[in-house]
Amino acid sequence: MADALAVTGSRHGIFFEPHRRTCALLRFAPFHARPLFHLRAGLKVGDREIIFPLAPLNGAQDFSFVDQRTSPCTVSFIGLDSPSGLKVRLSVTTPFRPGDADFSTIPVLLFDLVLEPIGGQFRWDSQNTPPAKAELFLEITDGPFAYEEQRRDALDLVFEATNSRPTSGPEWYKGIGESVAQRDRLVVVSGKRQGRRFVQTLRPQQAKPFSALTVAWCTWSAATLRVQGEPAPFRYQSRFADLKAVALWARKSGQEIADNATRTDAILTDHNLGPATAHLLAYTLHSWAINTWWCRRPDGRDWFSVWEGNCHFHSTVDVEFTQAPFYLALWPELLRIELDAWPEYAKDGQLCLGTPGAGTQFLSHDCGAFGVADGQVYPHDMEIEETANYILMAFAYSRRTGDTSLVTKHQATLDAFIRFLIAADTTGNGVPDHGVANTIDDGSPAVQFGKEQTYLAVKTLAALETGALLLRKPYAVTVKSAQAQARRLRATFNKHAWARDHFTVLLEKGGTLKDPWTGKENHWKEIPGWDAPHIYTANTLPILDMVGYDLKLNTARVKQDLAVATARCLREYGCAHTDFTAEAQKALVTAANAGLAGASRNPGWISMNMLRDLAALYRGIDHTALFERYWEWQVTTNTRETHLFFETFGGNHLHFYPRGVALWGVFDAVNGLAIDRTQKLQRSGSPLPHLRAARLDRAFAQNRKSR
Repeated sequence: MADALAVTGSRHGIFFEPHRRTCALLRFAPFHARPLFHLRAGLKVGDREIIFPLAPLNGAQDFSFVDQRTSPCTVSFIGLDSPSGLKVRLSVTTPFRPGDADFSTIPVLLFDLVLEPIGGQFRWDSQNTPPAKAELFLEITDGPFAYEEQRRDALDLVFEATNSRPTSGPEWYKGIGESVAQRDRLVVVSGKRQGRRFVQTLRPQQAKPFSALTVAWCTWSAATLRVQGEPAPFRYQSRFADLKAVALWARKSGQEIADNATRTDAILTDHNLGPATAHLLAYTLHSWAINTWWCRRPDGRDWFSVWEGNCHFHSTVDVEFTQAPFYLALWPELLRIELDAWPEYAKDGQLCLGTPGAGTQFLSHDCGAFGVADGQVYPHDMEIEETANYILMAFAYSRRTGDTSLVTKHQATLDAFIRFLIAADTTGNGVPDHGVANTIDDGSPAVQFGKEQTYLAVKTLAALETGALLLRKPYAVTVKSAQAQARRLRATFNKHAWARDHFTVLLEKGGTLKDPWTGKENHWKEIPGWDAPHIYTANTLPILDMVGYDLKLNTARVKQDLAVATARCLREYGCAHTDFTAEAQKALVTAANAGLAGASRNPGWISMNMLRDLAALYRGIDHTALFERYWEWQVTTNTRETHLFFETFGGNHLHFYPRGVALWGVFDAVNGLAIDRTQKLQRSGSPLPHLRAARLDRAFAQNRKSR
């Protein structure tokens, strides 16, 4: 199954693609252009070479059996060779330590080969005595590399990487490639180099397994990301002046990567939620890491952004909102860096609202794409959704951490955002009806750009209430306006959103919908699918639950909707957006564009399911059985192709996606954990006592003390 491992923010990583016996390099290129190479690693016994399925055989042999393991910090392959009675584990490890930016960005991946006897027979094969001598080896071959030997223990890989920038116009997504000279260094930590191959000769009959061959793959790159017109060097450059300095660290301290992985993995796998959950947690973390960029801006501020998978947008606001449970539970600093940067990308509210938007601002979809973060690239804005998302994330970050400096710094922006949400309601019922096109770009027209969406009504209600709590005295007028608007919105929601046993997609059945892709408007007496069950009502709730903020929606209705909508929207790999039928959606294609994916059959997004599941867990509803379905989708796709976290099913094609880390909120949700450090609130106590998961906040605090 395809997997990947990368250093957070440092653009150094590897894709493992055993289903087609190859690997690929992560650097700056779009994922579809990842350069392939072969990792020949395994065991030599006499004249026999036995290798893992990461390179063509070319005269070598396969192991009798290969097992594949994944953990948050490591990807491993375990090979059994029946003729020799030996077992080899190849582990690749990344320096991931939540809260420790210096360590987690070190541009080094550690390769470790361990040999031991099988300790019995393999299936019905005869039990064989291990040979007196065997050799472990590792070699990088057949890539874009030229090789230069360095000292006795190192080998340089010299190559040209591709950086990209978006093109102007409708084909921005193709990008323009630019060549970047690269030099990586493979360094022996344990073993020796023989030409281009790293080896260790062993006597396998020794009783105890031991680490026999360890190689560090080091890199160092000049600035390749442009932020607001300026080059932004990688964060690790403040610690490592050049490749030589990185290699020196690897020689002296490389084993720390493996030692840290043992500790960190032990914390992050401490739960009883089952193997599928463990696999998903590791796999989504790997898929997130390959998308990350961590750099330094010319003024000394950190820049952290996350590509939107195969779309390659930087810091897409709705994607980061979905990932917010991960940041809040594991590493809030990353969210703080993004929250500090997004206001620079705000737009004038008049672009959406005309004169009523004067003096207001909204936040749009992204900060750039590929190797450039100069401004939005996505073809249309998502004004209400993204603006509300920012306010909610700023609130959750400040409450969770107790750090109010960020919201103090951006008071004027928060004020302008809140006034935009108010001005976007032109009917006086509290619900925005302008700027309502949202991120669900393969949904039906009702789901994607319906004027008065239940999804956006809840999100806006929460943003108005929490935003009012963030503003200081100079903005008292806006605070009162936001509170009054929230009361109007709540009344409208309570009156119109409920249909017998579920929340509807839209608050009104008829109206005019404006397609953001074509600019056309269509009027409907009854918008198809307006009253169908859907999974988005609870989308806003998890990050509020994590800080103990009660939005005071009708609890009984929310719980009933979670049960009814989940049951009626459930498909093979998770829930579709809505129970609105595929046949009905096809009929709409000629009337209104259904989004980038056209009219998909039962379209659904895995991470949106996950957010719904977190809300359910906080309310005592156990959705953990659904995690099996999400994992089956990843296995189904990634044993045939290389997609990593595949966000969408039912027709869309969002892959290499970071957003699956939403699931990391499960640790807090299972514990019923709410922390608000500004109000000195800490509440825990699982409503589902049969489920158990580590308290990540305590575990990592203890881990920091022990180091």
